[in-house]
Amino acid sequence: MPMTDERRRLLRDDELTRIATAIDPRARAVHCVPILGGLDAATYAVDLDVAGERRELVVRIHTLEEHRDGQAARRYWRAISGIPESAQLPVPRPVLLDAEGTLVGLPCLVMTRLPGAPLARPVNEGRWIDELAAALAAIHSVQATGLPVDYPRAPDPAAVVEARLEKSTPKTHEALWRETAAALRSAAPRVRSNGAVLTHHDFWFGNTLWTGEHLTGIVDWDEAGIDDPAFDVAYARADVHFVLGRDAAARLRDRYEARRGELTDMAFWDLVGILPAFRWLSDWVSGYHEVDRGELTNDLAQDRLESFVRSALRALRTTAS
Repeated sequence: MPMTDERRRLLRDDELTRIATAIDPRARAVHCVPILGGLDAATYAVDLDVAGERRELVVRIHTLEEHRDGQAARRYWRAISGIPESAQLPVPRPVLLDAEGTLVGLPCLVMTRLPGAPLARPVNEGRWIDELAAALAAIHSVQATGLPVDYPRAPDPAAVVEARLEKSTPKTHEALWRETAAALRSAAPRVRSNGAVLTHHDFWFGNTLWTGEHLTGIVDWDEAGIDDPAFDVAYARADVHFVLGRDAAARLRDRYEARRGELTDMAFWDLVGILPAFRWLSDWVSGYHEVDRGELTNDLAQDRLESFVRSALRALRTTAS
């Protein structure tokens, strides 16, 4: 998912007018700024005045060539629409879907805007990790039975591995990628389920919003589905490892398991979660820079990718022996 300048362009007045009118004929846009940090869409904070009442919204435009058929917009809409309000998760709520691209020339959707911004430099790293773990535990408290019957459902672990490998043809550490692929294919038939729950599938700190030192929102739900909760935990572990190094990944797992119980086959899911980094690591680094983690250089990211993968491979072999 390479970055494009489309993510940064300003919306024109006529585009804003069409969006506002589609939401409410009385509405007019009074504020619009790009939201940076994501890799696969252009997002904007848009404020509307509707007969004297202010509405704070997010407009998400799907700019990637492979998303211009509208399916990604429809998938995102279905994902956030299907999360029951009774779950009390801090998620955006759907407002308008234009999968055909009639409003701005590309598929887009509009949703409510949550308070806060990504917290890149917490005063208390331990509390930051704990709140990330708590958010994951809250997401995973939504069981598959509480979601629509047509909510996306992940296939079995072996099929997950093949799909992830197909999308992560390596641009770095090719030998290590091949070693990882072989280990995953060997381990997949023995993986035990941790249950089937709501999963975010792109949970990193850049997709969380904070007010002060408290997490107040979780965004970017386009890959959400029903899956093993260990997938999300693995992805989040890789994120805090890239950002903090040291024992951050272990601390996040500890804080999560204190709430939800022990996860099985974590090393397998760590490797599944980290696979995209073999292909998109330089884009990930750029994304981290946009959310104020500029000290994560390409060289440091390469080192942390290798250390995370080798640690998971050792753990996987220990489990298998």
